Amino acid sequence: MQEYSIILEREEALNYFHKFLYVFSGHHRQLILLVGIFILTSILEAFGIGLIGPFLKLAGDPQKVVQDNSTFAWVYQKFDFKSLGDLIVWFGAFIVVIFLVKATVYFLSKRYSYKVLFNQRAAVQKRLFNTYLLAPYDFHLSRNTADYINKITNETHRFGFMVSLPMVESVSHIIVVLTLLVLMAKTNILLLLVSLGALLPAFFVFSFLLKRLKRWGHLSTLAREETIKAVNHGLGGIKETRVFGCEEYFRRELEEHVHQEARMEILFQSAQFVPRTMIETLLVIAIVGFVCVSQLMLGQDFQAAISSMGVFAVASLRLIPAASNLADCVGKLRNSSHTLDIMYLDLKEIENTEFKEPKSSSLSNGLAQTFNALSIPEYAQKLTISDVSYQYPGASKPSLNGISMEVRKGESIGLIGQSGAGKTTLVDVILSLLTPQSGDILVDGQSIYKNLQGWRRLVGYIPQSIFLTDDTVEKNIAFGVPKAEIDHDRLWYAIKAAQLEALVQDLPQGVDTAVGERGVRLSGGQRQRIGIARALYHQREILVLDEATSALDNETEQLISNSIRALAGSKTLIIIAHRLSTIEHCDRIYVLEKGKVVRSGTYADVVLAPKA
Repeated sequence: MQEYSIILEREEALNYFHKFLYVFSGHHRQLILLVGIFILTSILEAFGIGLIGPFLKLAGDPQKVVQDNSTFAWVYQKFDFKSLGDLIVWFGAFIVVIFLVKATVYFLSKRYSYKVLFNQRAAVQKRLFNTYLLAPYDFHLSRNTADYINKITNETHRFGFMVSLPMVESVSHIIVVLTLLVLMAKTNILLLLVSLGALLPAFFVFSFLLKRLKRWGHLSTLAREETIKAVNHGLGGIKETRVFGCEEYFRRELEEHVHQEARMEILFQSAQFVPRTMIETLLVIAIVGFVCVSQLMLGQDFQAAISSMGVFAVASLRLIPAASNLADCVGKLRNSSHTLDIMYLDLKEIENTEFKEPKSSSLSNGLAQTFNALSIPEYAQKLTISDVSYQYPGASKPSLNGISMEVRKGESIGLIGQSGAGKTTLVDVILSLLTPQSGDILVDGQSIYKNLQGWRRLVGYIPQSIFLTDDTVEKNIAFGVPKAEIDHDRLWYAIKAAQLEALVQDLPQGVDTAVGERGVRLSGGQRQRIGIARALYHQREILVLDEATSALDNETEQLISNSIRALAGSKTLIIIAHRLSTIEHCDRIYVLEKGKVVRSGTYADVVLAPKA
C-alpha cells in the first residue's frame, strides 16, 4: 500500500512538472539558465561553509594542521608564506572572497529570476488573452468575465510567484541541503543521524499539511473569482442596483467571498511557518543535546571536537533556512496546484480544439486555411445558406435543422418566430461564431469556410444591446482601430449614414466626448445608432441586426428603423425582429419554428395574409 502511494505521488509530481513546462513554454532556455545560476550559488555557498572547519582547525593549531594536511603543506610551500599566521590570514581572506562572490552571484541571480518571472507572467497573460480571444464561440457560452479576469490578472501572478519561482528555488535548496548533509556526514556522522532523527516530527507534520494545502489553494482561487463576479454584478449594473435597493445583497456577497479568501490565506501563510519553526527548534535541540550528552555521559573532550562543532554550527545556520525554504517552496507548489491545473486545462483545451475540423465534409477543406487568406471574398450576386444544421454540445435536439435560404446583394430579409425557434443560432452561424455540423454557407458559389477571415470582414453585426467601451464616440465607432489610424472621412460618412450627426454636434466635445462605461451617458437609441455607425465605418457589405430595436420606445424605434431603411439597397440586411413594424420594408421574410423554415415570402404574404 505504501509503495502504491509512493508511485502515485511520483506520477503526480511528474504530471505537475509536465503541466508547468507546458504553461512555461517558449522560455525554457531562460528557465535552464536560472536553474544553473541557482546551482552555482548553492555550490559556492556549500564550498564556503565547507572551508569553515579547516579554517578553525588551522587557527586552533596551525603547526599540527600543516604537518598533517598535505594540501595546507603544499599551499604553504608553494606561496612561500613567511609564517603560519600569514597562511591563516590569506586562507581567511580566501573564504571571505568566496562568500563575497557567492553574495554577488546570489543578488544577480535573484534580480535575473524576477526579470524572468515578470516577463513570463506577461507572456502567459498575453497567451491566455490571445487564447480566449481566438477560442470557439461555444467555449464562451459556459464562461463569465470574472473567470477570465481572475485568471489573466490574479492566477498568472500566482503562477509566477507560487509555481515558477518555488519550482526553480526548490532545485537550489535541494542542492544546498544535500551538500550540507554530505559535509556534516563527513564531519560527524553520529551527530548528523541524531539531528535527522530529531527532525522526524517536522516531517510528519509537513506531510499532514501538504494534503490540505491544495484544497486551501483551490478554495482561495474560487473565492477570488466570486469576489470579481460580485464586483462586476454590483457595480456593472449600478443603476439597477441602486433603483432596486440591492446594495446590501452585493455587499454581503463581496464580504462573504473576501473573508473566505482571507481565511484560506491565513491558513496557508500560518502553515508555512510550522515546518520552519519546527526544523529550527528541533535541530538546535538535537545539536545542544548531543554536545551535552557527549560532555557529561560519554566523557568526550569538547575541545577536541571544536572544529566539528564549528562546521555543524555554521552548516546548521544555513541548513535551517535552506530546509525550511525548501518546505516553503513545496508548500507553495502544492497550494498553487489548482492555479496550474486551470491554466493548463484552458490552454490545452482551446489550443487543441480551436482549429479542429467539423464533422461536415463540405466544411473540412477550408478550415485549414482559415487564418491564411486575408482577402475579402467577392460578393456580387447572392448569399446562399444551404441545408444548415446545428446542435449545441450536450443538447438533446438540434437548434437548426436543414435551414436553407437565399439572399441577393442589396436585399433586406427578416427572420421572425417564437423564442427558441433558432433565429439567434442561425445568426451566430451566419456570423461564423458557430460552425454547423452539416450544410454550408456560400457567397457567389464559394464556401465561406474556405476563407473565414475574409468572410468576417464582409459581415457586420448590430445586436440588441450594443457593447460600448469606456471611451469616446470616435473610438467606439472606429471599434478596434488605433486612434492614429482612424479614417476621419469614413468616420463622418458612418456618422451621417447612421443619422448621428445632430447628436455629435450637440455633444460638448463632439466625437471626442466620452460615452462612459457601457455607454451610460447615452440613451438607448443613441447607443444603437453608434452600433450602426460602427458597422458602416468598418465597411461591412452584409449587416446582421439581432433585434436591434426591440428594447427601444416607439419613437426611438422609428428613428432607428429610418436609419436602417436608409441603408436598404446599398447594404444587404438580415434582420431578426419581434416587432413586425421593423421588418415591414424587407424584401422577404422567413418564419422559423423549431429550427426549420416553415413559411417565407413578402410581408404581405407572411404577415398580412390570413393563415390557413
